[in-house]
Amino acid sequence: MPAKFTANNLVSYLAEKNEMSKTVIKQILTDFFYAAEAGSLAGQRVPFGEFGKLFIRIRPAQKARQGRNPATGEEITIKAKPATRVPKFSFSKSFKEKALKAKIQEKK
Repeated sequence: MPAKFTANNLVSYLAEKNEMSKTVIKQILTDFFYAAEAGSLAGQRVPFGEFGKLFIRIRPAQKARQGRNPATGEEITIKAKPATRVPKFSFSKSFKEKALKAKIQEKK
């Protein structure tokens, strides 16, 4: 595994591991991410193996409502928001379980 996960380090690692050129690996990754983007923008749930799924979710519209300015206590009207599309990634159950068991050093 690369010591630091950057795009170039990942390409180098995959090229060495699979005995392929960096150019070929870079093209494969580019094509993969293009296909994942196109699939999710077409409304599909795009699987990433045992890692999770990428998809677009529709966030429903919100009505205008009354709120309060926490600094002054003044009543304010919060504007209505239209429905929007938001990219989401849902991690798989197996990845979540692995994450709970992972030993990660905290940064100081």
